[in-house]
Amino acid sequence: MLLIATQNGFESYMEPVSRLRLILGWTLETLLLLLQLIFLLLPFPLPAFKRGRRGTIIIVTDLLTSPLFYFLLMQRLKKNGYSVYIHSCFNPLKGFRVHARTLSANLEKWNVHQATLLCHGAGGLASLGLPDPGRQRIKYLVTMGAPFHGTTLLNWLPFIPAFHDITPGSEYLLINRMNALLFPSFSPFVPWRDEWIVPGNLARFGQGRDLILDWPGRMNLLFSRDVGETIIEHMNREHPFPVTATHMAARSPEPEGAIARPQAPARPSSSKKAVRKSAPRTAKKKTKKSRK
Repeated sequence: MLLIATQNGFESYMEPVSRLRLILGWTLETLLLLLQLIFLLLPFPLPAFKRGRRGTIIIVTDLLTSPLFYFLLMQRLKKNGYSVYIHSCFNPLKGFRVHARTLSANLEKWNVHQATLLCHGAGGLASLGLPDPGRQRIKYLVTMGAPFHGTTLLNWLPFIPAFHDITPGSEYLLINRMNALLFPSFSPFVPWRDEWIVPGNLARFGQGRDLILDWPGRMNLLFSRDVGETIIEHMNREHPFPVTATHMAARSPEPEGAIARPQAPARPSSSKKAVRKSAPRTAKKKTKKSRK
């Protein structure tokens, strides 16, 4: 999988993407966008998977994207040994401050620690507004096509709270855009071209951190096998698989509804028994001498 990092506005390891690959990518992207419109009527949640031994990943969805679209990505993460939760940012009638507070509440509810946030599209903006209690539960932030600098495509819908927050120069972006650097680790993945971010130069986070993939379109970030393997490979470096019994016991969650066994009381040591037995004997000897 081709990765390109940007440094000071210039792209290193630049290789041209074949025309056939671009045509195939945009064709698949168009079909997925049509499917996304159909699934707007099916915003059903996916159940969490809690039996992973490698680490915990929270998928944060894009605006107006059904959680069902993340089923394939969730299955790939499960095969790699992760516990997976899904937080939905489907509703654009809620601003990203509300989405951030809801995400933080879910992190505390799920009681996750040292977890990874895998944010798709505008879901990455919800991670930027996390309050400190929620941010401290995350050790790695991974974004896929997050509009850190906004997009002008939705300027004509400022009365919708989420679309207002995503416009360039909005108060939410000015205050929270650089909060991605507050996480211990941060990897912004960017598609070759993102049809939702206009103009295209707003798609890059900057500072030489962008990892540009050779597939166009935001929905292909979810369904392309090459993209999925590349992103999961990066996360595997942050979450090495436990190799010892101690690590596995620490990573494996307890079954739901399990009751902790009471610990058995500690038995008295043999030295204490010897002291207790010897004490009355000495007392008897003293009483005999006193009678004599």
